[in-house]
Amino acid sequence: MKIRIRNYSVSSITGLMAVIVFPVFTFTSLLLYPTPYNPLYSWVSNLGNIYLNPSGAIFFNLGCILSGIIMIPFFAGLYEWKPIKKLSKILLILGMLLGIYASVSLIMVGVFPETHLQQHLLAAAGVFGSLFIIIILLSVALFNHPKFIRLIAYYGIIPIIIDIIFQFISKGNNLLANFQQTIPVPGFEWAAVFTSIAWVGFLAVNMMIKKV
Repeated sequence: MKIRIRNYSVSSITGLMAVIVFPVFTFTSLLLYPTPYNPLYSWVSNLGNIYLNPSGAIFFNLGCILSGIIMIPFFAGLYEWKPIKKLSKILLILGMLLGIYASVSLIMVGVFPETHLQQHLLAAAGVFGSLFIIIILLSVALFNHPKFIRLIAYYGIIPIIIDIIFQFISKGNNLLANFQQTIPVPGFEWAAVFTSIAWVGFLAVNMMIKKV
């Protein structure tokens, strides 16, 4: 049974909601950051550290929790695409499941901010370790669908490459646990986050335009 709101799928609506909610809460937190903040050298999650950002941490952490909750129905609702080929169906389901896992991980990023470092790193690994795989799985699954705008798949190459680079350079020297960065690794984290969010937004708009 299709669940639709004003003839739009739940997935398309929640996808756009996530694209709005996460940046709004993140940049609200950034505006409240008490010291100069450089995205090239400061981790995204520094915003959720109550010791580094006493007034703004609550906004970042709440934004992660709300965005993760919103993203669960987004990924679950991608079944509306209903691809015909068996391989495409399998890839879509895998992408949906991994997307839900990443969404739960994002919730945990907010529940366990940097002040709970080990739990936080585990949750963050769940998000960033999944991003590029999710985009690959869903792009391949939907690529030949008549309602899929292929430009979205081509754009997806950008967050895929950025996330892979970030994974490689950040894990090499355990940089994720280092609060004092001397090389601009966090810049790749910021880029991976927001190019991936944009990809979600494009897919949601695709679903709205094509009435998926």
